[in-house]
Amino acid sequence: MLVTTLLSSAQNNKSESANPPAAKTDLPAWVRRGIPGEGHAALKPLIGTWRVHKSIYGTVGRSPDLPPVVSTDITTNRQWVADGHYVEDLTDGTLNGQPYWRKGWLGYSIMDRRYEWVTIDPLNTTMMIYYAKKDSGETMPIDMTGVFTDQGVVSDATVGKPIGQRTVIRIENNDRHVIELYFTPPGGKEQLADRSIYTRTY
Repeated sequence: MLVTTLLSSAQNNKSESANPPAAKTDLPAWVRRGIPGEGHAALKPLIGTWRVHKSIYGTVGRSPDLPPVVSTDITTNRQWVADGHYVEDLTDGTLNGQPYWRKGWLGYSIMDRRYEWVTIDPLNTTMMIYYAKKDSGETMPIDMTGVFTDQGVVSDATVGKPIGQRTVIRIENNDRHVIELYFTPPGGKEQLADRSIYTRTY
C-alpha cells in the first residue's frame, strides 16, 4: 500500500508540475528511480484495441518453406497496469479453426535500460521471456531475445532442446505496428515463426 501511494503521488506530481518527479525531494530515492520515464512513454502507441493479421510460419512440425497459416480473426487489447510500469497485452480469437489466447506484459527496466517482454498461453508449458540488450535504452525497433526448452513447437526433432527466440516490435505510427517472432533451433539458422500486423480499431 505504501509503495502504491508513493508512486501514485509521484505520477500526480508529474502531471501537475513541469519539474520531473525524480527531482522531488519529498520522495525516497528508491521510489524516484522507479518512476516511469521516456522508455515507458515510447510504448504509448501500443495502447488500445487492435485488429490482428497473424501469419504463422514453420512451427509445430511444418516446414518454414510452406505458406503460412493466416488468421484475421484475432483481437488484441492493451492497457497500462501497475501505475504505468507495464503494458498488459490480452490477445484472443481463432487460428486455423482453433481458439487462440495469449497474455503478455511489456515493460522497460529503468535500472538495466532495456525492454523486457513475457508471455503465457495455453499451449506452452513454459513462460516465454525476452530481454533487450542491457543499456540498449529506447532503441527502436525493440529487439528482444530469449531461450526456451522446446516441447515440439518448433519440431519433434527439437523436443527438450533449447531454442533461441527473438521478438522484434516495429512501431510504424500511432495506428499500426508489426511484431515478429523468430526461432533459432540448435545448429540451425534463425527462421521467422510469427508475423503479426496490428491495425488500431480504438
